[in-house]
Amino acid sequence: MKVPPNATSSDDIYYTGAGRVAWQRSLALAARVTIYQAFLRETLPTATSTILDIGASNVETAEANLLEKSYPYPESITCGVIGDPKELLLAHPKVRVAQITPGAPLPFPDHAFDISYSNAVLEHVGGPDQRRSFISEAMRVSRVVFIAVPNRWFPLEHHTFVPLLHYAPRLFRSALSGTRYDHWSKVENLDFVSAAMLRCEWPGTVRPKIAHIGLRLGIFSSNIVAVARTGG
Repeated sequence: MKVPPNATSSDDIYYTGAGRVAWQRSLALAARVTIYQAFLRETLPTATSTILDIGASNVETAEANLLEKSYPYPESITCGVIGDPKELLLAHPKVRVAQITPGAPLPFPDHAFDISYSNAVLEHVGGPDQRRSFISEAMRVSRVVFIAVPNRWFPLEHHTFVPLLHYAPRLFRSALSGTRYDHWSKVENLDFVSAAMLRCEWPGTVRPKIAHIGLRLGIFSSNIVAVARTGG
């Protein structure tokens, strides 16, 4: 299973690798449905709420961009994307699109949105400093922040579906380096986040509500969500 030479983003690489496996995608969809339901329950958006989706996918599949597929007011969504949004806009013509740059401040003023939403993005931004910066920017531009991330203690690593090896990140990176999963061996492309890490790394004085969600296995559940209200 080789990665095509034009597959450059993490989304492209995921959907040419583990994301091609039908049962894996079915599990991902089931988990993302529960995340979307939690988003509605925790943020209580209305018809007039403005939503920023930080890191919306530029690859359109059944389980990608579930917010854009499911939310009844797509015209209220601004998709922050990296790269070409053509496929996204073809599938969701009512959304707005804004280009964002990895590691750079979001191109919006303070409290420009009611809600910032991010699903399966935080694990791709780098290490602890980059995660703090990402969260800080989400909190700066919105009044409510909703972030979902794969749980590092889920027994199957989400992007490769290699079992248990990611419990030892150094061994995971060493074992996958130079293989077809080489992209995921680099911390700048994939890091592993637990609820305890997310709680510890959360910047500022506003404390998030953190819960395990997705495919529910207690502390081994597939995903983690964090919700915070900035008071802006």
